[in-house]
Amino acid sequence: MGRDAARTTAPQGEPAAGRGPARGDRRSARGFTLLEVLVAVAILSISLASLLSSQMASMRATDQARRLSSVAFLAEGQLVDIEWTLKQDGWGQDDQVFEGDFTEEGWPDVEYVCVVDLIEMPDYQELVQAKDAADSDGDDFIQDAGDQAFGALGMAWPIVKEAIEQSIRKAWCTVRWTRDGNRSKLSDEWLCGDEENDCLSVATFWTDPEKLKQLPTLGGEVTE
Repeated sequence: MGRDAARTTAPQGEPAAGRGPARGDRRSARGFTLLEVLVAVAILSISLASLLSSQMASMRATDQARRLSSVAFLAEGQLVDIEWTLKQDGWGQDDQVFEGDFTEEGWPDVEYVCVVDLIEMPDYQELVQAKDAADSDGDDFIQDAGDQAFGALGMAWPIVKEAIEQSIRKAWCTVRWTRDGNRSKLSDEWLCGDEENDCLSVATFWTDPEKLKQLPTLGGEVTE
């Protein structure tokens, strides 16, 4: 009885004095298995690869936007230079083409083709044919005041046509560039093709109001 009383029993779930940690503690203290480490590394690698790909795409988009902004300003500046030159030398009677690159501006890989186009107005006979075709679509065969005025336009139309053609020009500039930055002859076409990504066209119209002063006014003379 005394021997049994001298024995002490440890509470359930706690290791007896002098013994190592319980089996549950040893199980909770063990590390990750090799398979778990490999799975974690694979997930991390996929995440980093996706993040790197997104970052590279963002950098390419930023570079493309910067280049588009730069070449747009270069094209507009070239049109301004051409307009100033032609203002001093005259527009001429035919289309004019200007080609080159922007080496002096620090963009040797960007080439331009700029065209100043003569606006050709239709002849009076073409206007008459278009008017007759429009009248034939309707049921009104009675000549009104508009028809009479249109007939009188035939006498003044050559002067009007000449004045308009000399006072208006359409100008556009097409720029092309390479992604690697190397200078090369890209294309002689005036406008960008459907499949061209590294190409931009800028168009505008020029007017010279002084040329319109050649038009005589109805019932009087041109006054300053």
